[in-house]
Amino acid sequence: MKKNDAQRIAAYIAKTVPTTVGLKVASMLSGMKAGFGTATSDLVAMEMAVQAFCNGEGDIPTIQYPFYMNFGRELWSLDYRGIDGPGLLFQAKARLVKYTSYGLDAAALKALALAVFSIVLP
Repeated sequence: MKKNDAQRIAAYIAKTVPTTVGLKVASMLSGMKAGFGTATSDLVAMEMAVQAFCNGEGDIPTIQYPFYMNFGRELWSLDYRGIDGPGLLFQAKARLVKYTSYGLDAAALKALALAVFSIVLP
């Protein structure tokens, strides 16, 4: 049986009652906090590794650091979402093309991918 518009509106209103929403969020809160803590720790460690890489390269202009950091964040995000194998390599290559089109050095991006993420980009 299909619901008419009044039934759909009533169902939406029922599931968005503040007390109901509050209880649902409260029941998920401990897991959300733990997941956030883990993700943040991993992200900060990665960002520090990218920063160290950029500082160690010597020929990367400081003004370009944010772009290298964003490249690292995008690679980290792929890994964090569970993308690996050929899919990860394909996506990493796409990020390489994207960031070289911004004017970043392809060799430095490839070295960053290898040093921080163990991704070998051809």
